[in-house]
Amino acid sequence: MEDRQSIIDAVESFYVEIIERYKDLERQVAGESRIRTLFKKVDYKARIAKFKELKKKAQSINVKKIKVDEDDELSVDVRDKLGISLSLFIKVIDAQVSCQTFLYKKSEGEKLSTIDYRKMVYNVQRATEELQNGLRSMDAVYANLEEYEC
Repeated sequence: MEDRQSIIDAVESFYVEIIERYKDLERQVAGESRIRTLFKKVDYKARIAKFKELKKKAQSINVKKIKVDEDDELSVDVRDKLGISLSLFIKVIDAQVSCQTFLYKKSEGEKLSTIDYRKMVYNVQRATEELQNGLRSMDAVYANLEEYEC
């Protein structure tokens, strides 16, 4: 039971401290990208720093150090799925940072290709879809773990 609690705490921490903060940041970026705000100066460096902060937080979670009973297949599966979700999250952040860096350079007057921008947006979308699939997979196993915990 104690071992299961450590994996439950790790998953909940991942959602509350990382995923929820990412969603908030994503909403903020979307809000600043609306037509009404088109002519306002955007602080791309601050955005990039916030994304990198979330990446650092995700990288600080060492899945291998989460103690689980290796005979408890459900806990091991949740731990493995958490590791996969963390990797996918980092991939999303890297894509976001690339996209925001592109926008920063563009705002500074660099001549950059619209095709390159579209590729970056596509990479963000693709990485986000992969993360969503990974989270769904983890959620399915995690729900079973919580069910048996009660």
